[in-house]
Amino acid sequence: MNGKARTAATAGLLAAVTACALAACALVALYPPPGTFAGLYPPANDGIRPALFAQPVCNGVQCRLCPYNCFLPEGARGRCRVRANYGGKMKTLAYGRPAAVHLDPIEKKPVYHMYPGSLIYSVAAPGCNLACRGCQNWEISQIYPEQAPASTLVPQALEIKRAPDGRVYGELKQGEVTGLSPEDIVKYALATRSKSIAYTYSEPTVFYEYMYDTAVLARKAGLKNVMVSAGYINPVPLALLLPLMDVVKIDLKGYDEKFYRSYTGGSLEPVKNTLVQLKKSGALFEVVNLVAPGLNDSPRDLEALSGWVMDELGPGTPLFFSRFTPNYLVSDIPPTPTETLARARAIAMKKGLKYVYVGNLPGNEGENTYCPKCGQPLIRRYGFAILEDRLTPAGGRCPYDGTRIPGIW
Repeated sequence: MNGKARTAATAGLLAAVTACALAACALVALYPPPGTFAGLYPPANDGIRPALFAQPVCNGVQCRLCPYNCFLPEGARGRCRVRANYGGKMKTLAYGRPAAVHLDPIEKKPVYHMYPGSLIYSVAAPGCNLACRGCQNWEISQIYPEQAPASTLVPQALEIKRAPDGRVYGELKQGEVTGLSPEDIVKYALATRSKSIAYTYSEPTVFYEYMYDTAVLARKAGLKNVMVSAGYINPVPLALLLPLMDVVKIDLKGYDEKFYRSYTGGSLEPVKNTLVQLKKSGALFEVVNLVAPGLNDSPRDLEALSGWVMDELGPGTPLFFSRFTPNYLVSDIPPTPTETLARARAIAMKKGLKYVYVGNLPGNEGENTYCPKCGQPLIRRYGFAILEDRLTPAGGRCPYDGTRIPGIW
């Protein structure tokens, strides 16, 4: 076969393959296979809403919410399990359908540089766009929305009462709900004396629309908004969200690409990009590294992570090194030794970081906030409890030398 004949044959084969592919796409669009999203959910389901950041592509849609940029043919879902193509349109399946709602101390997030000792109304919907092998909340992050319980126990009010002996205590009222609207979240947050709302536990990026609508109402009601995230989000969605967020807490899982891929299923670079974007935006953010023995705890890893935070995010960035406890798919790894956390904190402080904390280790000196100039303890903590706060009454300044501590006090 000569060159012209070979070229013509190749062109013909490509045309035939293209025609078959287009025909297959058209058939799938007209006649979705059984057992897909269209068959699982009736159109009247209130938990299904139009999703943002979708781009039509070849009889499907491409999700532009996170770095995976999933392509979804009719009936398919993204890696997060909660965003799907239904009728040629991308939908979120988690709107108003929480998997967990709790009233927490803000230190549990952990967030240390906003309203110490305050209550925060914490909301999570099912799903996550990462698959961390040691996930502490895998029961809600690694499920499909239809696997979540039909109802959720929700804190609805906190009444302050006085006992006969004069002690003051709080009585929490809760109720079972099958759905929780943004309006309800704000109402219950106010009724439970919360100062803020946290989008947390699973990954709030994947229930973006639910979080966004709630945050708008929370801001109008005078509540603060806190996003607790792994930072796996594209720049445009993050930029639109940031004006509503008062604090963003990012889990930086480690500082090694191979570890990130094997442990989370994701990539390190998008998380670094998110943190740099937060820095450039002027947003208040805090960074947490869960130190897992044998996975991301080598001196080289800790040096690299601390050095990058110092160089790219600045010395005033709060950085937590939290203790790992075995869970989910890595139950064979022991809890992080105290000495490892102490070493990590020392490395970060030597790099020049001013606010370095140790998490999940009650009673450790690394739980406290110190003045970076005079070294005096300004906030002393034990676990989630505040033992002493000399900073908030002073308006966020050290009462000894006037140094301004970044945060919302």
